[in-house]
Amino acid sequence: MFRADNFSILSRFVGFAIFFYLATLAIVPDVYGYAPALMLLAALGYWRTSEIVKSLDRRDRLFVFGYLAYGLVFVVLVVLHKDDLSGLDRPSRFVAAAIILTMLLRISVSARLVFTGAALGGICSGLFAGHEVWVSDVSRVASFDNAIYFGNGALILALISLGGGLSELQKRPSHVGFIVLYSSGMIGGIAGLLLSGTRGGWLAVPVITLVGLWTYRRTLARRPKMLAVSLIVIIALGVAAVNMKVVSDRGGAAVSEVQLYFSGDRINSSVGLRLEMWKAGAILFANHPVVGVGEKRFHTELEQLVDSGLVGSGILTFRHLHNQFLDHAAKGGILAVFALLLVFGIPMALFWRYLKSTDPEIKACAFVGVTFTLSFVVFCLTQGMFSRNIGVMMYVIVPLFLWALIRQVEGKAVQSQDSDLPVTRRLD
Repeated sequence: MFRADNFSILSRFVGFAIFFYLATLAIVPDVYGYAPALMLLAALGYWRTSEIVKSLDRRDRLFVFGYLAYGLVFVVLVVLHKDDLSGLDRPSRFVAAAIILTMLLRISVSARLVFTGAALGGICSGLFAGHEVWVSDVSRVASFDNAIYFGNGALILALISLGGGLSELQKRPSHVGFIVLYSSGMIGGIAGLLLSGTRGGWLAVPVITLVGLWTYRRTLARRPKMLAVSLIVIIALGVAAVNMKVVSDRGGAAVSEVQLYFSGDRINSSVGLRLEMWKAGAILFANHPVVGVGEKRFHTELEQLVDSGLVGSGILTFRHLHNQFLDHAAKGGILAVFALLLVFGIPMALFWRYLKSTDPEIKACAFVGVTFTLSFVVFCLTQGMFSRNIGVMMYVIVPLFLWALIRQVEGKAVQSQDSDLPVTRRLD
């Protein structure tokens, strides 16, 4: 097994890449691809098959399997449909992430570097969003991409920052400076999400809140002051959100557009077009349930549905169905949906196992891992997050950091036990 002491240069390089990736995720174009590419090159440069086999246990191999299986399924689908090889671009990033994980599990990863990078990214997202709305007078903040990816990216940064804060609060002694930093990152990220007008991201916030309260229920029960502060923060954020113009306007518009759609008026609204696309996806999946229609035939099949009067013509301007599950079902059938469930289900199941940990860092990383995965599931209900590189790169990289941190802390505990040293923080 590689030892961190022997690979301090590699550890520092990877730490810098992780920090840079998170700190710039939502506001600097292309870094979301460059930083992982550097880590991939490092992983390939330090590839040692025998070392990897020894260092990965059953859970690590399961994590890697999920990512590799996703890529393999799309190789099969591309061959079956005779689609262009460019269709393997995004699935191949899951394979690359699996390779990166084999390296992260053999080197030292700094938890504070991960949390600090996310916090700085969240702060920058909030400041950028505030400037755009209150100085530049834009209605929705979009950064270098569209508003959906900016808002969802800001929420991811807020979530990781929250994890850092929860970890720090449970340490004895706690570091006030880091608590303030992580709290600022969380607030900045949430501000970025709200000001982006990204309704799909808003839906993930209640999920995160409920999982957080359940995960830390015993801690909150023992510490009434922390419970009171948590409830005050949740209520304050809720009140602030409801009173923000962009939130009230976007929320009201969504309700109105749903009512208009089901009253028979299929207007070309955001919600109306989504509902039409979901209907088209369901029809395509019903007609081609096993392997779908493929990427190449997708638009042709949509045109046929429009010509037959089953769906409106407005959906023809879109490359995906704004629901990742239905998009995979329509284009790749059950095979693609199964692959999607693997890359969501396996990480979430692995992280869920550690929610009961008594180690602050493990518990925080597990909480972030579970809620991050659930948030992406929510994102994918209204957006094709894996239909663009930025969405794929948002998803595949963050779980790697979290899992590597968990395994690192767990490994240190095992080494302490082997050395007959007392270990008080472990999975229970």
